[in-house]
Amino acid sequence: MIRKSAYAVLLAMGCITAMVATASAATVGGEVFGAFSTVSMKDWNERIVAPVNQGGGNMDEFSNALGGGLGLRVWPNSQWMLSATWEPLFASREEKVSGDKANLDANAFEATAGYYFPSSTPAKFGLGAGIGYYSLGGEISNSSSTLKLEGSTVGFHVMGMMEWTVKPGFAITGSAGYRVADIKDTKVDNVSATPEMSTDYSGMTLRAGFAFYLPGVSK
Repeated sequence: MIRKSAYAVLLAMGCITAMVATASAATVGGEVFGAFSTVSMKDWNERIVAPVNQGGGNMDEFSNALGGGLGLRVWPNSQWMLSATWEPLFASREEKVSGDKANLDANAFEATAGYYFPSSTPAKFGLGAGIGYYSLGGEISNSSSTLKLEGSTVGFHVMGMMEWTVKPGFAITGSAGYRVADIKDTKVDNVSATPEMSTDYSGMTLRAGFAFYLPGVSK
């Protein structure tokens, strides 16, 4: 089921990319952005972090993740924007006494459709929603061993969006929203955790970045 859902997400991204070749009137560009997200990680905090600290260790809870990414943006007209983005999520914690580490880094591949309200100023505001494929590629490590963490899921997100055109072909972008992305079956060295372990990236997400558009077209 996860594999079929992942194919659906990748197909959606491919359709967005195909629009570049078929919609000659569209504005096409790219985006680079930085991101900050909150994450849930209830299982990790209750089953890993809490026992470590109760046993005399010193480990921060998993509560947020940093990130950034790249995206393709297509404007079929002045009010609708379609995007496909890759966003790596960096979420790791270290036990400060022993140096043991838990790395929950992941990659998110997202497709978003956004509607921007009409505006007579360089700044435009809108609402967006979409789906994403989230793939965990982390590890647990200490001085003597390393265990690989794997898993994937399909999630969705909603967000408020902003784009401020600084000059033709260049804009400042931003968004704030919420994502649901819970990898319910976390695998340790390709074996499902027992009992089942959730790696949950659900939470608020903030982005700020820059968009660059091809010359000769306008939104």
